[in-house]
Amino acid sequence: MSLNQITFSEQDQGLGQIGGGAWLTDLHLWPKTPETGQLMLPVITMTSTFLNVSFIPSGMAITVFVSVESVSETFKRSSIRKLAIHQQSEMEKLKLGRSQVLLHTVAPSELNPSTLADPIPRTYITLQPLTPEQMEEEMEDPECGASVSKILGRPAWLQDPLYEPPRYYFLAQLLDADIAKVSPRHEGLFGGGIGYIFADNRAKNMTEGGVAGYFLVQFS
Repeated sequence: MSLNQITFSEQDQGLGQIGGGAWLTDLHLWPKTPETGQLMLPVITMTSTFLNVSFIPSGMAITVFVSVESVSETFKRSSIRKLAIHQQSEMEKLKLGRSQVLLHTVAPSELNPSTLADPIPRTYITLQPLTPEQMEEEMEDPECGASVSKILGRPAWLQDPLYEPPRYYFLAQLLDADIAKVSPRHEGLFGGGIGYIFADNRAKNMTEGGVAGYFLVQFS
């Protein structure tokens, strides 16, 4: 078994990126916060080459957008619904969260609307194998994984409502600390929690702009 962790680089390897704009072919595809109409913030984009799975069509990407609201002039936080461990009843309310996982064609150029509030600086994604020590921890401790941003594998916690085979796949996990590495001013975007991206294997049958999974933030 082999797992990778997400690392950051200034060099684009075609896998995707943290922050920046969005590689959408049309600004009308950009998700907006229902209450305010404000453009949602792109947090992570993963191209079809990020992970060799058939449900992400070639030449397309999945981008996670979140809503943010101002707390002060210098600090912003996510208004995603935060889920505490074992709050299984909350799983039914995921659609109320302010996040969207969008499937889209990779456009020739990146859109950076002037109306996008406080974007996260662009940093490219690279992948690095887990060390033997990290792998041992991953395999032995069911509560582990929180300290490593990884693809596939399993979430840092196990809850039956999140496993809905064969529809959803755990695609990636992103720590609040990962965002802080890219942009210290965005520290706390996930409220100190961990963001989990679940992709819908039906994405291969979806069209441009389809919702391709869900994103949630969990903290304990």
